[in-house]
Amino acid sequence: MNKTAKQTLALASIFQSSSLVQQLASTGQCDSHSNKMSLNSIVIDSDSIDEIFTSPEDLQIGFNSLKDVLEKKSIDMHNVMLYVTALINLEKKLMKKPQLLKLITTEIELINRQEFFDINHSNSIARLAELYKNTLGSLSPTIMVRGEQIYLSNQKTANHIRALLLAGIRAVSLWKSQGGKTWHLLLNKKKTLQYIQSLAN
Repeated sequence: MNKTAKQTLALASIFQSSSLVQQLASTGQCDSHSNKMSLNSIVIDSDSIDEIFTSPEDLQIGFNSLKDVLEKKSIDMHNVMLYVTALINLEKKLMKKPQLLKLITTEIELINRQEFFDINHSNSIARLAELYKNTLGSLSPTIMVRGEQIYLSNQKTANHIRALLLAGIRAVSLWKSQGGKTWHLLLNKKKTLQYIQSLAN
């Protein structure tokens, strides 16, 4: 797998987490398969993007969202782009806080070892949400999620959103490990779209 392909997969992973957050905030539900794959990426101990997401279907929501943004086809992507940008900025701040990073890594290793619950279980999601709240949630500015108050005020939905934001941070870290940079979104637009199209074919 070439560099463009790996970067595109990792970038799609950021867009997928952000899109799932948007789905939850606006409808209280999200795509179940994509959700499981994004949450699962948090606890997989690998920096190889193609080991974490083994099939294009695992990132279908992410590919669709990324394609919509690059082709400027949808006006509904505004919030998703806000979350993507905020996650990239938040990850940058986290890298300057080694103690927080160590705390996150240690807790994720602990969750991974215990395996009491599936990653989709509400207990696992609550634990990931608490980890996000106590670490990344303390960094300023916090990510402001926009949506319907009836869903945002629901504790289970709020936990789920925080867990997916943690998955988004993991995705940003993967993207950067593949050499991803923000300006690539503009300069590599054609290559990225070609790769997404090749998967569709």
